[in-house]
Amino acid sequence: MREYKKQETKTLERIICNGCGKIIAVKHGMPMEGVLQVQQVWEYMSGKDGEVDSFDLCEECYDRMTEQFRIPPTKAEVIELV
Repeated sequence: MREYKKQETKTLERIICNGCGKIIAVKHGMPMEGVLQVQQVWEYMSGKDGEVDSFDLCEECYDRMTEQFRIPPTKAEVIELV
């Protein structure tokens, strides 16, 4: 869950992990640790047609979630980090 200082400027203030509730610090609008942001727009062929779900997970909750996958996430190495 993302919290903003002012809705009109969309200045990110902090992130709360939807899994464990951990507060993820934000400095100058950037998270200070790894966080997975998910935003899913449900489309026509779904029972959730027209809904948008979004959530954030800290790295530990992400690891717990992906450990349960039958097929692990595809991974690739990024040479240049932004």
